[in-house]
Amino acid sequence: MALRILSFLALCSSVVAFVPPVQTSTKYQAAVSVPGAAEMPEEASSWSPLFAGASVGYAVAAVSTVLRQGRVARKAEQQTPAVARTPVAYPIFTFRWLAVHALVVPTVFFLGAISSMQFI
Repeated sequence: MALRILSFLALCSSVVAFVPPVQTSTKYQAAVSVPGAAEMPEEASSWSPLFAGASVGYAVAAVSTVLRQGRVARKAEQQTPAVARTPVAYPIFTFRWLAVHALVVPTVFFLGAISSMQFI
């Protein structure tokens, strides 16, 4: 139950990251410049919902990992040893073999041709 609630909160907080920040009233004031004063850019505040969503998601993942570790260890203990199986004759020329060699053979040929041109 707690995991569902945390997942829902993580979903809601990640959606908030895409909502633009509310604009305050645009009253123009006279700019007062103080030498040496650092100004904070406005874009820094728009990242905070994204970081909040990421941190909640990380917390949910960490909690679920801790809860899952006990079950995984128990499942590993309950397994019986595997019985010896009969050997299977697998084909040598598979689609993967054909795809790899269709790319590798011309590549090696052209690399050899290019490198041999250095000695002409």
